Amino acid sequence: MISCKKFVQVSTPAGESTTPQVFSSDASATAAMNGVYSLMMGSNDGFADGALTLYPGLSADELYNTVPDPNLSQFAQNTLTSGNPIIASNCWAGPYSYLYQVNAILEALQTSTSISAPVKAQLMGEAHCVRALLYFYMDELYDGVPLVTGTDYTVNAALPRATSADVYTQIVNDLVNATALLTTQYPTQGPLRPNKYVAEALLARVYLYEGDWTDAAAESSIVIEDGGYQLVPILDSVFNAYSPEAIWQLTPVVPGFNTFEGYDFIPADSTTVPAYAVDTALLNAFEPGDRRKASWLGYRTIGGQVYAYPYKYQIQAGITDRENEMVLRLAEQYLIRAEARTNMGDINGAQLDLDSLRARAGLPPTSATNATELQAAIAHERRVELCFEWGHRWFDLKRTGKADSVLAAEKPGWRNVDTLYPIPLSQLQANTSLTQNNGY
Repeated sequence: MISCKKFVQVSTPAGESTTPQVFSSDASATAAMNGVYSLMMGSNDGFADGALTLYPGLSADELYNTVPDPNLSQFAQNTLTSGNPIIASNCWAGPYSYLYQVNAILEALQTSTSISAPVKAQLMGEAHCVRALLYFYMDELYDGVPLVTGTDYTVNAALPRATSADVYTQIVNDLVNATALLTTQYPTQGPLRPNKYVAEALLARVYLYEGDWTDAAAESSIVIEDGGYQLVPILDSVFNAYSPEAIWQLTPVVPGFNTFEGYDFIPADSTTVPAYAVDTALLNAFEPGDRRKASWLGYRTIGGQVYAYPYKYQIQAGITDRENEMVLRLAEQYLIRAEARTNMGDINGAQLDLDSLRARAGLPPTSATNATELQAAIAHERRVELCFEWGHRWFDLKRTGKADSVLAAEKPGWRNVDTLYPIPLSQLQANTSLTQNNGY
């Protein structure tokens, strides 16, 4: 209390900057946004670099773990507990740490007078896209989460869960803002940071999940027809860095690694059992002659048993960067539009969209001729086209009401409440305003 004022003033640590310093120039503000992407790609099976592929893949009927691990087996057997450390760290704390950074950037950009107008618009648009992406997945995992849009920890620490409807409203608002702020040009060479089409593609997905068929078809059409993206004819090249099919990719930041999906899924050598093998139900879902089964699955025979494993990413580790994390790609937009068109009665349009992907896979045109048949055909196509990508299968089963009928037959002990993950026990203890999901 009586110490010298100068003595107790602590200077900024070496290598760090204060907020006014960071947002004093276009370059430093851009570096702050790039830092968010680095954070998102900086840890094995973090929320945006593997977790959303691996854990929902185990929860659905895509993958099973071959190495006994009680925490992983809870996902595969749908016996999750609120004390599972993966839920607490990879599926909750991770995304909220990204959200804090994004909110800090948005707050600083809104008050900064040193950033040029074009850069400010670009960075704000990117931040809105990232926040929308994170909240989309948080809501799909938990169904309503604390809606953190600022950086005041005293407020954030006591927030209750918002309703799913409120979270989706925030997501749509963020993406609509992003479409107004972003241009059609990427700010980098390649799709490594969001442009306008990233926001449009995410909006198409969100409208699909909401059952807004008209807007889902409209947004996906913008991406398909105006974006200049192309379906890559060679399936082995779809997930390469800067793929013509990529709408948004995240670049690797950990030396010696491309994607953590590649690191996790591809065995280290020919004598190693894959840590995560493909479920038999998915193997049997591929039609005879489907090139995706040959290109996007790898195989190991160990001890006389054949294991199939995900092989969309084909680099395990230790090779010069050639693959980026695929966040959004064109094929999904065709599937979104096909589903929206089916529900709008545009049978011919839906068939054409579906056949665009079937032709690339070496398959004949769809035999579906009415809405009921097309809905089943689209669900099948989503299963084999989007397998091992950001939990699509898990979320599709939930949103279409098929989780109980499909997974009850696949997994002993399945309960209808298992479609949601539990709120982490540590968060319930830290924030008494939170409530737990049913069944936990």
